[in-house]
Amino acid sequence: MTTTEDSAKGSQGTARASYIYGIVPAGVRIPDGLDPIPYGEDGNQLGLVTEGRLAAVVSDVAADRALGTRKDLMAHEAVLNAIAQDTPVLPMRFGAVVTDDDAVAEELLAPHQDYFVRALEQLKGHLEFRLRGDYDQDAVLERIIEADPRIQQMREKIAGVDEDASYYDRIRLGEAISKAMDQLRADDAQASVDALSKFAVATEVKEAGGENGAVHLAFLVRTDHRSDFERAVDELGDAWSGRIELRLIGPTAAFDFLPEFDAPDEAQA
Repeated sequence: MTTTEDSAKGSQGTARASYIYGIVPAGVRIPDGLDPIPYGEDGNQLGLVTEGRLAAVVSDVAADRALGTRKDLMAHEAVLNAIAQDTPVLPMRFGAVVTDDDAVAEELLAPHQDYFVRALEQLKGHLEFRLRGDYDQDAVLERIIEADPRIQQMREKIAGVDEDASYYDRIRLGEAISKAMDQLRADDAQASVDALSKFAVATEVKEAGGENGAVHLAFLVRTDHRSDFERAVDELGDAWSGRIELRLIGPTAAFDFLPEFDAPDEAQA
């Protein structure tokens, strides 16, 4: 049977569709005070479409509205992250829209009950954290130069030399420093994994990004290991103080750790 709870069905003349945030076990309660993706002048509310053992977290959206603003994405993630604090949730890809609540039940939940139930059971009692770090540019450059005599020689060679005259030497120096930075990022990512993976059930190394980006990793952590994990992050931050500034983001929904087993393409969250 399909039921919709706390759903705001507005009176606007624009054709409505159902926006899907994620899938949760049937019977859960949506936290109060969450702001869904906006819909019309009257605002919007979150609802649950329930089918069997599952429920989808939904809200109204104008059928002809283009999604993709930063505000839309932040609302999508904020809803899922808040729900994940209390219950396992399978995040849907940003922008998942179907014609109405009946389609949510009949086309998404009903055909894939077993897959989604197993996935939710696997995520139960786990939270995702992301660790990001940025280099202090002066400190990391000094470390690279001190560690590589060849770079020291190249730097000394162009010191005081006209830029035009030393153009190709400067290019070679820049390439050498860039290569050393790439290796340093790989080493620091591995050091993060070595220090923290013992407190996580899964780890993913991601592209650090940005000129000063040092590390970017995602961890799936059991809730009863959270304090140990956070303590280890603090210790790593202390060890890297003055060289890398670490930021721990989370806990969040498990965006990077959706369970992997056979499922029809249309069921992919």
